[in-house]
Amino acid sequence: MKRVSKYKNKNSSLFKDKNGVAESPTNAAAAAVLILLVTVALVLYILFIPPADRERLLNGDTPGNLDSTGSYSSLLGTSILKESPGKITYVEDNNIEHPLSSFRIYTKTDAQIIHEVAGIEIKNSAFEKKTNDIPFNIQKDKTEKVYLAFNVKNTPLGSIMIYVNGYLLFEGVLKEGSNDPIAIPLEYLNNMNTIHLKAASPGFAFWRVNEYKLENVRITGDVTNNDHSFHMQKFYMVENEMNNLKSATLEFYPDCDAQNVNNIIIEINRQRVFEGIPDCLMLNKLTIGKEILEVGENNLEFFSNSGSYIIDRVNLDVNLIEPNYPMYYFDLNEDLFTNTNEDYNFCGRVDGVCPSGCREYEDKDCCFAESRKNYWCDIKTNNVYDRCVGVALAEYSSRCPSGYEDIYGEPPESLENSGICGDDTDDFCPAGCSKYYDKDCCFAESENNYWCSDIPFTGLESTCTPVVTNSECNACPQGYYNNDKKKANCPGTETEVEGDETLKADINVVLKIDFTGESWKELDFIINGEPVHVNTYYLSYSKVIDEQVRSGVNSLEIKPFDDDINIAQLQIKIE
Repeated sequence: MKRVSKYKNKNSSLFKDKNGVAESPTNAAAAAVLILLVTVALVLYILFIPPADRERLLNGDTPGNLDSTGSYSSLLGTSILKESPGKITYVEDNNIEHPLSSFRIYTKTDAQIIHEVAGIEIKNSAFEKKTNDIPFNIQKDKTEKVYLAFNVKNTPLGSIMIYVNGYLLFEGVLKEGSNDPIAIPLEYLNNMNTIHLKAASPGFAFWRVNEYKLENVRITGDVTNNDHSFHMQKFYMVENEMNNLKSATLEFYPDCDAQNVNNIIIEINRQRVFEGIPDCLMLNKLTIGKEILEVGENNLEFFSNSGSYIIDRVNLDVNLIEPNYPMYYFDLNEDLFTNTNEDYNFCGRVDGVCPSGCREYEDKDCCFAESRKNYWCDIKTNNVYDRCVGVALAEYSSRCPSGYEDIYGEPPESLENSGICGDDTDDFCPAGCSKYYDKDCCFAESENNYWCSDIPFTGLESTCTPVVTNSECNACPQGYYNNDKKKANCPGTETEVEGDETLKADINVVLKIDFTGESWKELDFIINGEPVHVNTYYLSYSKVIDEQVRSGVNSLEIKPFDDDINIAQLQIKIE
């Protein structure tokens, strides 16, 4: 990335100092019992916390920030971002269609014989009375124009009375032979019905018999058949779709004649979404509420009261919310970066850059770029190859008068607290050790002295100085500080150097991911707009992202590739 970086004497960057700061003794003569109890509690707390945390607490170092000397080394090994994203839902498209097949719904009304009887007889005389009942059933909501028809076989001598469900339907004398059908009003009818027939009394002519013999008795009506007036189709919605659903629209094109059809009813999952006569020969659109839809199987039903519909171009159009993938931010201190401008960087300068063609024993940055486990000697050794060595040779401290130091500025573990000259972490100045080799010796001479953790460009004698000149301000790579860990007041001047910003040679920024299942996982981590593709089967994955990061605020977005992703933990570490 091309950018303009500002370098101001490099005094804001100092190496980490492990020295503890002794607290000034206080006069406890007037201390109350409460203060004593608090003191004991604090001591117990410090004793039982982990050693690493206790060291940071006592030294005033906080993970993720520069230490009290302004050094970036305290950031090494820290996590500047640690999150638990959990399940990240994959959304393939912002619009999903559920096309359904065309179908026809219609009703058909035909004249039908609802019930028929071959023959019945009724009579009424002084010596005998005979009536007759004809039960029959209908679907009242599907039946209309109901008639009672029959033929009279004999010549009646009196009136006949016909009742339907207790209502008098007809009273009078019928002629022999065929008579006009008798209309039965719909308001007289129920689903279950009874026709009651009886002959009138002969009156004073007791010797007479009033008799009716009926044949081909039929109850007819116009019956609507709606076996094809209903149609159901199914469509399916996945969980991702429902979780991100913004709106849904049901579309259909009814081929119909508005003059010859009646209402249709449309239901989704037994919830009515439309009732009425749709716009025939036009694409109809209905907005469907999210509460009506369900994850998994959904039922779409069409009902027709009458008429014929051909329903075409049926489609449920689902509009999804714009994918809102997790976005995180992390900050990288500018002291972790350097400028790759060739006019600014050169071999031997401690600036975080290992220039091209520079050997590991010529440049501290090249030494640690070769291996982060190497040790470096600040001053030139008798044998040039001894200036950058592994741990085995670093234990021979006599090869380096100023003491070998690792990437954190610490001596080999075997030499810690051994009192060797050049150990800046032991609060001890060995006899005969130069104040220019050992920080403790510099401050032992005067607490007002200033110390530079690396050999300044102005020479060895500028390592420990009572007054920091402007030239020395520019010469100390990480900046001067005194025994109280206060930085030297270096006015200096700002210089603008155009070039590519890059991480220092001994620093890597690493993306670490812990997944929750052993399956193929494919996703992109969009870091500052640049995708880092991850495709792995394993539970844990790490990747160096040096090329994608920059100083200041960085952004990271997680975007699944083609399926849901479960991430237990996400970390950005400085290593």
